[in-house]
Amino acid sequence: MIWSVELRFIFYDFETTGRNYNWDQIIQVGAVITNETLEEIDNFECSCILKPGIVPEPAALLVNKRIPGEHTNLSHYNLVKLMWKKFNQWIEEYGPIAFFGYNSINFDEEFLRRTFYKNLFPPFLTSSTNYGVSNKRGDIINLARSANYFYPGTLKTSFNEKGKEIFKLEQLASDNIISDQGNNLTFHDALDDTRATIGIAKIIKNKAPILWESGLKTMSKIEAHDFIKEEEFVISAEFYFGLTRFYVVSYICEDTNGNIKAFDLRNDPKQFMRLGDNEFKEIINNTTPKILRTVTKNKHPILMKGEFANAVIGYETIGFDELKRRAKFLSENNEILSKLKRFIMDDQKEYKIDQLDKEPEESIYAYGFANKSQKLLMQEFHEESWEKKLEISKKFIDLATQDFNSMQRGKIYSEFSKILLFEENQNILEKDEKARIKKKLADRVFYPDTDTVKSPWNNINRAFMEIENLGAKLEDEGKVEDLKFLYKIKDLLENIENEFK
Repeated sequence: MIWSVELRFIFYDFETTGRNYNWDQIIQVGAVITNETLEEIDNFECSCILKPGIVPEPAALLVNKRIPGEHTNLSHYNLVKLMWKKFNQWIEEYGPIAFFGYNSINFDEEFLRRTFYKNLFPPFLTSSTNYGVSNKRGDIINLARSANYFYPGTLKTSFNEKGKEIFKLEQLASDNIISDQGNNLTFHDALDDTRATIGIAKIIKNKAPILWESGLKTMSKIEAHDFIKEEEFVISAEFYFGLTRFYVVSYICEDTNGNIKAFDLRNDPKQFMRLGDNEFKEIINNTTPKILRTVTKNKHPILMKGEFANAVIGYETIGFDELKRRAKFLSENNEILSKLKRFIMDDQKEYKIDQLDKEPEESIYAYGFANKSQKLLMQEFHEESWEKKLEISKKFIDLATQDFNSMQRGKIYSEFSKILLFEENQNILEKDEKARIKKKLADRVFYPDTDTVKSPWNNINRAFMEIENLGAKLEDEGKVEDLKFLYKIKDLLENIENEFK
């Protein structure tokens, strides 16, 4: 396979029934593939109906003004198949792809992974390897939050009542007058939101080129690791509490979770000379801001070379030469490095997934990856007739190896395949199996929340309560059109309720 050396980007966005990526579903996908200069090559848009047993969040539908199934009869499973086919078609044609979205790492990406997982497709497409070269993934919101810091005026931004910059896609796109070839964009439409994201990316690329290029170098775990390890020190961006904070740090090691631990050069490592272990721990634990910073290398960290350090608040008074000296001292002092590494490993809490009491939909990271036989069965499942699909659903358990994880995966894949059969062609299922799945979904729809125990998924009673609260608020605000749409959502909920009574 021979591809162009030019990097291609897939920008994408989802509209969903809610915010819970384990339990809600995608109802619209929009995607655009671009060249290196971010010019559109091709696009894809698709909407679908509601899956059986899904109770949407009324507020989510009110935002995206989308009633699932109002203008389409396409099933969710078929939407997923079309999306999988289109993304892989682009990868086959253009080579490894860099996937981008807006707040995608924490939202759209998680929906994408779980959607593929629950529909028996390999879930980690955005970081998968094709012909020895891996796809990459990044998030434009992280670049947007960093742009004005290093290149003031890159993006026009509004501020909220607390004086914080607003980085919501709709607001940022409006502030920067982003359109689709002169046509107004419809926000909370997946394809238009995708094009708005591309518009913001273009501004960053053109006005903050070094930041853009740095962002492209940290879109995979390996690249992010190499970037920070190969530099004497770097600037690392952290995003929390609606603010962006920058730290000048030097690499120490990886922790047991595969994240990078780095030393904040606001502190002079010389202070650790001749300290006993207790004194050492006391300083590490009680210094604010924390001396040890974490760089999550698989979530598109924003890293800049140390040459920009004098522009970082809190470090400009230290000076570039002193920061360089501190980084050099740290890298050459094995005693201090060893102390830091021991502290990190001793303090590290092992990341364990509770494999018990997990619903199949929540288990994407619980039992490892599918083995070769299971992958082949999944592929066969998508290609065969519904009658054959039923046979295949039983084989997932039969072909599982005897180790615990493989058996658990087999059970989960079998259950997912039967749910897909229920969604797509119920009559193919045996009577008892059909009744079991319907009861399972009905129990979720009518789950009885209490003061102390609430379902992780949305249920019908919670949705109707939300309808009442939203209705009262919209009536007080005089939002007539939103009220009309809310009645449509109420009708949808009543249909779901009647379906599973």
